[in-house]
Amino acid sequence: MIANRMGTGFSGLMALLLGRVGQLAAAFLTIKIATTLLSPAEVGSVNQLNSFAMLLATGLLLPVVAYFTRGVVGWVETHRFEAYARAMLYIIALSAFILSAVGTLLQWGWGFVHDVAVPWVGFLLMVYLIGFSTHNLLINCTAVLGQRKHTAIYSNLAAWLGLAASASLYLQFGTAEVWFLGICIGFLVSGQLFWVFLKNTKSPASGGQRPDQNILPFDVAAVLRFMWPQVLVGVLWWVQSQSYRFQLAEISNVATVGLFFAGYALCSVPMQAFEAAVNEYFGPMLYGKIDMNSQSTVVQAWNLYASVYIPSILIFGGFLAACAPFLVVLALGSEFQAVGTILIWAALGETARALSTVNHALGIAKVDMRRLLPPALAGALAAPVLIQVLAPGEPLLGTAIALCLANAIVLVVVYVLVSLSAPVTWPWKRALAAASLGAAVILAGRAAFDLLPRTPVVALAVCAVLGLFVLAVLYYISRSSLAAVTAKS
Repeated sequence: MIANRMGTGFSGLMALLLGRVGQLAAAFLTIKIATTLLSPAEVGSVNQLNSFAMLLATGLLLPVVAYFTRGVVGWVETHRFEAYARAMLYIIALSAFILSAVGTLLQWGWGFVHDVAVPWVGFLLMVYLIGFSTHNLLINCTAVLGQRKHTAIYSNLAAWLGLAASASLYLQFGTAEVWFLGICIGFLVSGQLFWVFLKNTKSPASGGQRPDQNILPFDVAAVLRFMWPQVLVGVLWWVQSQSYRFQLAEISNVATVGLFFAGYALCSVPMQAFEAAVNEYFGPMLYGKIDMNSQSTVVQAWNLYASVYIPSILIFGGFLAACAPFLVVLALGSEFQAVGTILIWAALGETARALSTVNHALGIAKVDMRRLLPPALAGALAAPVLIQVLAPGEPLLGTAIALCLANAIVLVVVYVLVSLSAPVTWPWKRALAAASLGAAVILAGRAAFDLLPRTPVVALAVCAVLGLFVLAVLYYISRSSLAAVTAKS
């Protein structure tokens, strides 16, 4: 079966790691160039644009993409993938036109995005929604089908082409709008390669390898049943994680939004990239072993997945917290250096956020996204309230602490919910060992920052040494987990 041919050997791991290294390099170079060329206010406007577009995508497109991803393996095996994929592309195009029109009206009426004209907002929303959604569909499909090299190539193409387009357009025209347009161009070009992927994706010679009851339908009723909790969860997640870009602009100003984003992104971008890499590599382990009619296979698959995912996130979170002060030296322009004080809170908050997604993995596996509502509601209530309480006195530090506390609250809710709703086994021993190792890495990084010169060369050297150590630990974790998969196959 396709899910079993997922390339989890050394070549698959190296393709995944090299792809993620390339994406991270592009992300950090994007942050460096953006914080060098753009003012804090322009960075703030760009990220308000991005958040506004993400809210619209979350309201319709991304939940459909998530459902589509869950059914890809079975559809390829039963010769249904091409027809469903073409329908999905039409859905994306039509939805993008409708959502961009809605976004234009909202901007005209309420002016959510600061310092950007209404026509620009409408145009950029349409380009983003088509490009990002199609790119997301392509990346998810290649990941679930175990095509590691293709996933890495398409992801890096969007990142590097977007950076090149943004820098070129900004140097020519010098506005926040054209910088965001460049990012959209990267997604759009990568997304159009879905047609190439579709042409090259072949079903097995003998179709129908799975019983029909194990194949997800792709019809309006089935998608809507899956979507409605996803939409609610997505909007609530947006309120928790991105609404600060509008709330903070009212508490302080849009320049403060730009400063905060630049600092927070030094932790959120690598954590999200790492989280995606782990899911790309071990996602087939989770989805490929599930019998939709058997609760026990869902639990067993989740237990194995959590035993890898949770320790990996804890170790990488420690690495981020250790390297955060050095990343300010390496990746931010001179106008943004003051954000270093918020990064320990950003690293801790992102670690808690990433850990809480084990609930999302269980929801996807069971095709039941209603379980995501309680933690999402908790985060959506906590974050704005905490920001309103903590940010007025210290806008940057107060917002960072507020988001960290909100993520911690969500993690507690997730733990209680998962433990009560399924007979899963939490990997406590592995988690404790990983947390201890992460704490040791944080102390080592702090000592290095206090004792060594704060220059780009030293910062790069420290991050490289700590990164190699963490990479070796993560490789050991992946090998032991793959051995467990082989033993149970």
